[in-house]
Amino acid sequence: MSEFPWPDQPASAGEKRSATSATTQDWAGTAVAGLLLVFAAGLHVAAMFPAYPGSPAKSVISSPDQTAIYICLEVGWALASFLVLSRLSARGGIALAASLGLVEIGFLFTDTASGLQVSNDSAPGIWLAWAGLIAGLAGVCLGASGLRMLQPARALPRPSFVVRAGVTVPVAIVAVAAYWPSWDHYHLVGTSGRTIDITIGNAFAPTVGSWVTTGEVIAGVAIGALAIVAALWSPSSVGAWAMGGVVIALGSQLISGLVQVHEPLTATLGSNLSGVNLSASSLWLTAYWSVDVAAAAALTCLAVWAGLESRATPLSAAPDNASGNPSNGVAITPLGGQWHHSDELDEHWPAPTRWPGT
Repeated sequence: MSEFPWPDQPASAGEKRSATSATTQDWAGTAVAGLLLVFAAGLHVAAMFPAYPGSPAKSVISSPDQTAIYICLEVGWALASFLVLSRLSARGGIALAASLGLVEIGFLFTDTASGLQVSNDSAPGIWLAWAGLIAGLAGVCLGASGLRMLQPARALPRPSFVVRAGVTVPVAIVAVAAYWPSWDHYHLVGTSGRTIDITIGNAFAPTVGSWVTTGEVIAGVAIGALAIVAALWSPSSVGAWAMGGVVIALGSQLISGLVQVHEPLTATLGSNLSGVNLSASSLWLTAYWSVDVAAAAALTCLAVWAGLESRATPLSAAPDNASGNPSNGVAITPLGGQWHHSDELDEHWPAPTRWPGT
């Protein structure tokens, strides 16, 4: 984006016209990016109704656990588009969509690989989901190209920033470590009294298949890496929204696991029940699921912490040359011994001169 002149450098008429033109172009590009995020959310909704990969193939809407995942993803894409188009926080919306979309690559890769394993050639739902993801990531790229997503540090980080970043690293590692093992444990009792215990969900189980494992690895690595990057991001308000995208993506899987507990057994075990006459059965979620719930809650708290931290520094007006008056009505904040326009910080938003100024 174009830069405003510093307080001791009055803008010429040509500079003002150039700044206005650049701002108009950025406004249009960011608006289109927001509309692409809306389109992404709409395509995710459309993907819920056709056949979706499975054994057998059926619509997402007919599987409560899959429905839970898609609702979470749709809420994430819709929230990102709202942040951009409402001018509440365009950079925050782009950051949220970026982290959500990068994790979703792993989700859709896994679903696509699962469909190919069962030779399911008639599952248009997955391709609508991929189209929605591509539209969303295109909006991210377009929006990021017209916004200053990263601010260089101009002073030593606050102690609270160091502590928050330090806490995020082990939490992210725990989140990934608990994401890959088995979450679902089934206890089956046959009519003869014989009991069978089945634990499923291990991303590295030999029966899963290498391509499905690859998708799970992509999603897990994205969750951990993006959480750490979000914690280190400057400005921290943008990092907070990026962390929010990670939490929404991980939360979709956790909620899906909880919903699955209440589904009919045949809907989740399928062919594993062939030849087994049951007199009783039960399903519970393993300790790994509980650990990931705790990690997701911790990441949520860290995102809130980052958001509050970005609002902590009060605004003050810098003197305009020797007059002692604020410069052109633009709030200026001291940082690192220098005066900087508030557009470079998190504390002043939404700014009327930018789209949206965060």
